[in-house]
Amino acid sequence: MKIDIAGVLVDNITNSESVKKIDEFVMSGRPHYIVTPYSEMIVFAQNDPRYRDILNHAALSLPDGIGILRAAKYLGSEIRERVTGRKLIYDIAKLSEAKGYSIAMVGGHDNVAQLAAAALKKQFPNLKINLAISDRPFDDKILAEINDSKSDILLIGYSPPKQEIWLAQNISKLGVKVGIGLGGTFDYLAGKRFTPPNLVHYMGLEWLWRLVTQPWRIGRMWNAVPVFIWTVYKYKINHERNTN
Repeated sequence: MKIDIAGVLVDNITNSESVKKIDEFVMSGRPHYIVTPYSEMIVFAQNDPRYRDILNHAALSLPDGIGILRAAKYLGSEIRERVTGRKLIYDIAKLSEAKGYSIAMVGGHDNVAQLAAAALKKQFPNLKINLAISDRPFDDKILAEINDSKSDILLIGYSPPKQEIWLAQNISKLGVKVGIGLGGTFDYLAGKRFTPPNLVHYMGLEWLWRLVTQPWRIGRMWNAVPVFIWTVYKYKINHERNTN
C-alpha cells in the first residue's frame, strides 16, 4: 500500500518486508531501483515534477525519515515502521552474505565507500563486495565500471536529488538487479559521522543532532524541518478544499 506524502508515494512497509522484497528483486534477474524518501526529498519534489515522478515510479519507496511517519499521520494515514538506510545497509549485507549476492558501493568523498566496505567486511567476512569507489563523477566510465563488476546490488552514497535521478536514468545499463540511494549512510558506517544516540533516534530529533554536529547543514535543515512542515500543511489544506 502506498501513502501519499504531499504528492510523493511512500510504501507502508516494514524493514523485514523491505529485505524480503529486495531478495525477490535480485532473484527476478530484472533491474529495480529503490528510493528512501525523507522530508528534504519531499520538498525537492514539490518544485521538480521529474524528480517526483522518479520517486513515484521506484520499485520501492522506503519511509526513511521520522518526518515522513509524522506527516502520514497528520494527513490521515499511518506508516507502520521507519526503514532507515543506516539499518537497511546491514540487513542488505546480511542477506547478501547468506544468499551469495554481490555488492557494489559507489559514492561519497575521501575513500568513504572503501572504508564503509571494510567495515561491512569486518562484520560479514563472507560478503562479496565487487566494487567500492569514491570521489568520482557520475559519468560513462563509472557506469562501465559498475557494469563490469557484475554485482547484484548497487549501493549509491551521494546526495539527493542527484543520486535518484542518475539511478533512475541508468538502472537498465548498470547490470545490477537492485540499485538503492543511501545518501550519507557510508559516512556513518565508515565512522566519518557520529551516529545519533538511540534516544535521539526514537524521539525523532536526528535533525537537531545533525545541526549540532554538522552546523554547516543549516540550509538543508531549513528544508527538512520548517519548509517540510509548511509543505505538508499546505498540501492538506488544498486537498481538503478540493474534496469539499
